Amino acid sequence: MTSPFLRGVACVILALVGGALFLFSVAVAFGWDRGPFSVIGIVIAISGLGLMFGAYWLVRTLNGAPLAAVCLKVALGLGSTFLLVGLIALFLRGQDLGTPTGYFLAVGCLCVIAFQRFHSYTREH
Repeated sequence: MTSPFLRGVACVILALVGGALFLFSVAVAFGWDRGPFSVIGIVIAISGLGLMFGAYWLVRTLNGAPLAAVCLKVALGLGSTFLLVGLIALFLRGQDLGTPTGYFLAVGCLCVIAFQRFHSYTREH
């Protein structure tokens, strides 16, 4: 794909689908794959973030790169708060909240690491 227009359209589609998948993973963790460690929810969250990174990668050399980078940073920042939710649920575990604690801890840690790595990558390039 050498056309900037097609790359931009693909970027928007990938970013929207990736964001929707990332948000859908929360519903999966609380609903279908309900358990202390929602593996399916984690896989869906990783694939959603991967699609959002793919959207950034398509336009990294174009004028739309900062917008795609902001979208990914917002998603990673939101995902980073999952770590706090997971830690709170871990401490309140005795009350049997039914919270997928492992999902929140895994996705939160992944997002914190990815946010730091992506932030340093975008500062260098």
